Amino acid sequence: MTTNGTMAPEEGTLLWARPDGATGPGSVEPLRVAVREFKLAVHACTYGELPELVRVRRCELVGIELGEDAEAGVALIKRLHERLPALNIFAVSDDPSVSLLRTLLEAGASDVLSLPLSSQELHKALIKFSQVRSKTGPANAPGTVLTVYGVRGGLGATTLAVNLAARLHATLEVETALVDLDLQRGDVAAFLNLTPVNSLAALANATGTVDEIFLAGTLTRHPSGLFLLPAPSEIEEADAIGHNEVEVALRLLRSQFRYAVVDTGRTISGPALAAFEQSDRLLMLTDLSVPGVRAARRIVELLDRLSIPRERVDLIVTQAIPGPVSLQDAARAIGKEVFQVLPRDEQAASGAMNAGAPIAAGREGGLGTAIAELADKVAGRGGAPKAKRGHLLQRIFTRETRP
Repeated sequence: MTTNGTMAPEEGTLLWARPDGATGPGSVEPLRVAVREFKLAVHACTYGELPELVRVRRCELVGIELGEDAEAGVALIKRLHERLPALNIFAVSDDPSVSLLRTLLEAGASDVLSLPLSSQELHKALIKFSQVRSKTGPANAPGTVLTVYGVRGGLGATTLAVNLAARLHATLEVETALVDLDLQRGDVAAFLNLTPVNSLAALANATGTVDEIFLAGTLTRHPSGLFLLPAPSEIEEADAIGHNEVEVALRLLRSQFRYAVVDTGRTISGPALAAFEQSDRLLMLTDLSVPGVRAARRIVELLDRLSIPRERVDLIVTQAIPGPVSLQDAARAIGKEVFQVLPRDEQAASGAMNAGAPIAAGREGGLGTAIAELADKVAGRGGAPKAKRGHLLQRIFTRETRP
């Protein structure tokens, strides 16, 4: 039987799922008391009801009690996490084993609680959730679309897009998606050593409604937690993807991810224009060669004709290809101040590309450090990146080292 909790319009909902056919009082009533100070209402449901309720209510937090069949709970967690990566999931179990804890975290649980529920443990988990919530905003707050556009080939736009997305995800600890709109080359998957099953082509071939759940089925998850919306695996499939498909995809990604970073091809096409229009910031990458500066100027003029405000455009200059134009002269000719300079660092760029891994933030003055600085700038952060949260891993190691 389903129990509904009352909820004021400004409050959120904690969906609490128990196995189908579960009997006994469960944990719902103690939960109602515990969540009041966090402005959450509790809605109890079964495993079978949960996926549709998550979609309809667009809640931020789900609790899943594991029953005798733990595998069913793990499968449900994994399914929800893959489809709605921004969702916070509490897994709840009476099994304290380290192996199950690891399995639950790998499936996508953001925290693991013990049964019977401890008010102190639950309170700590809700405090953590509220801190993440205040940092990233509510689940229905729109995310930010960042588009990387190289004004000519060979400047390292894909390297920048991949590593900017990886840096935003790692240092800010927020859900981040990466979109490959270089539709014919489709290099982003190789940069991350991924072999996607689905791609943007699925949107063009869709016969029904394209919504968050549909889009989630086209994403590929990197081991780091970064999500990729890939270019088609077959070159000829690129022709079916137009302005409308990209616009729909970016609107949906904005509703599900804090950041969506888009890598575009060099050709100005319908998909590229859709990305420009949907972008909160357009990172325009150029070098200091005469052709590079001229191409950047032409793009700025095009954006003016498209009524895309210049305030959305950030000028990124790479030193990977030396050129005779000074930074000051380039800014004057293009009509934009330089937002970030990326140093020449062939070893880091080619090493990461061939290894299929993001660039590590290495030596001072290196490419990894410059991209980390850029990530802080676009996120409005200053200072050094904060250390990642570690209390869940600490719990694992603590349990393993207990006598």
